[in-house]
Amino acid sequence: MENAQANNQAERLSEEKRLEETLALATKQLTLARAAAEKKKTEILEAKREVYENTEHAIPNLWSADGFEALAELSQYTNPVTEKIADYEEEERRIHHLEALLKSPYFARIDFRFDGDGEAEKIYIGRASLKENHCQEMHVYDWRSPIASVFYRFMAGNAFYDAPAGRITGELCLKRQYEIKNGKLEYFFDSDVQVMDDILRQLLSQNASNTMKSIVETIQQDQDIVIRDIENDLLMVQGVAGSGKTSIALHRAAWLMYQGLQTKLTADHIMILSPNDVFEQYISDVLPELGEENVVTAVFDDILQMLLKDQVIQPKNDFMEHLVADSPNRSLLKSSIAFKTSEEFLDIADCFLSAGQKSGAADAVTLYRKIIEDIAASAPSEDIRKICAYTVENLEESCLHYDDAIAAAYLALKLAGISEYRHIRHVIIDEAQDYYPLQYEIFRLLFPAAGFTILGDMNQTIIKKEDLSFYDQVQSILQRKKASLIALNKSFRCTGEILNYSLQFTDQSCEIECFNRRGDSPKILTADDSEGLAEMIDAEVNLCRQKGFQSIALICKTAANCEKLYQKIRSGTDATLIQSDSISDLRGAFIIPVYMSKGLEFDAVLICDANGKNYRDEDDRNLLYVACTRALHRLTLFGETADPLPDVCFSSQR
Repeated sequence: MENAQANNQAERLSEEKRLEETLALATKQLTLARAAAEKKKTEILEAKREVYENTEHAIPNLWSADGFEALAELSQYTNPVTEKIADYEEEERRIHHLEALLKSPYFARIDFRFDGDGEAEKIYIGRASLKENHCQEMHVYDWRSPIASVFYRFMAGNAFYDAPAGRITGELCLKRQYEIKNGKLEYFFDSDVQVMDDILRQLLSQNASNTMKSIVETIQQDQDIVIRDIENDLLMVQGVAGSGKTSIALHRAAWLMYQGLQTKLTADHIMILSPNDVFEQYISDVLPELGEENVVTAVFDDILQMLLKDQVIQPKNDFMEHLVADSPNRSLLKSSIAFKTSEEFLDIADCFLSAGQKSGAADAVTLYRKIIEDIAASAPSEDIRKICAYTVENLEESCLHYDDAIAAAYLALKLAGISEYRHIRHVIIDEAQDYYPLQYEIFRLLFPAAGFTILGDMNQTIIKKEDLSFYDQVQSILQRKKASLIALNKSFRCTGEILNYSLQFTDQSCEIECFNRRGDSPKILTADDSEGLAEMIDAEVNLCRQKGFQSIALICKTAANCEKLYQKIRSGTDATLIQSDSISDLRGAFIIPVYMSKGLEFDAVLICDANGKNYRDEDDRNLLYVACTRALHRLTLFGETADPLPDVCFSSQR
């Protein structure tokens, strides 16, 4: 016992000494970097002054010979300024990295014995690398480096990693993790499968933050395979709710930038397509936390507006509101967007274009109208004629409907093309299952030279029905040389009780494995009227606050239901109403429609309109599954005593 304690104490002293050495090196480099930044700032000011003093400030006629010479002279002075500014910005990024490193320089260590070597080499792994400048000795390896993959993929024993020079083999002798806060070693432990699971379980038991955080310390083996994939031009991930798809996508973006240091792949060359603006803000902190700039982000509404510049376009959230609401036009709306974004419509539009019938069309919307009228004249079915008549009526309005805008945007691309996104070299599409074939055709035209990472979950498709053949269709449309589909079937978000309850709202087209974390069973609370229901919801929100939950989502089926709930409870509950045009940091209690909650997670979820009036068919079943699987720790459903959820909302496998 005494020997073990002595060994542990000696090991701790050794680790503390190593930490001190690392911090000393980082402090030294930070001092030098700050001095270099100040020097470069001075040089920029001097260079700007030189430009001002030695060039003509006005070029009267740019197209004259004198004007052209003056412009050439000006560029000779301004180019060095631009280069100095770029150098200064790079130094500032280095300062930021070193300041973060001083707080927590590394989180893991592996002892790796390379084949043919006698002793194992100690490899420390952190969010960024640190090396001795004069001898290039690596003190800390970036988590994205090839050798760091050993930490994520292997336990003690034979191991390997793939480097630019080929596969490197050896033995993993030790796998250790650290908790370092503000430059102080709190504790460390040597990992095995059980310890890793215990630590992950502890982290998952914590409350959610208002924005997504990085997961570099807990990346799982199958997640690491997705993050580091470099073989495929099209990587598709079918991941169940809570499998970490979005985190993986963001870490993959950071890894691609690390890999692209030699090929000059920067944040400007990567685009993430988000389902909505709230989600876009929710993920905005992850890449900066990993020491990278945020990449280009967009929602599909942005793409439509770019392609149809002069049009007023119905926002997607407004269209979704009409799709999920219990309205007389719901069936027609579903049929309309399904037809207008189908491969059938694509073929009709392409034939129309190739036949030269676009003459007389001043713009894409006018051409679109001509195509719809042509389809109506020869429509073989009553359903298509109804869709065409509905569309012609909508085109008389000042605002272009969302489904019509998708079709018109495709025509605009075919008519005029666009170079706006030609520089994009990789596109990440989240919630991929909710896009239609014509939208993927637009992606193919917009990003002709880009690789794609597609992340989806067939069980979370809203309004339309999809199965795994969806990925074959995407591959066929995007036409990339090498493609792969990877399944992530383990859910980490929900407790076992919440996930098992949620599964009754899905057909479980794939096996779903729950990470073993326990919690309270979900509850269904009912009241006789809306006033009683509002009181129960108010009491549940207060209980969640007493439990210390930081994010409490009151989810309703539609924005209209959210507004009604907000009016009912706002006098007793301090809750924020999330609307389609609002941005929120998702802190505290807030009311949000289910279609805007996709991709997000909350400590507690209250489904506030769980009755037969709101949820009554198979489409609504998927909405309930999405809503339930947003919850980390607590799930409560509220409904009316006389109007329970009907059997059709539950899977036959319940």
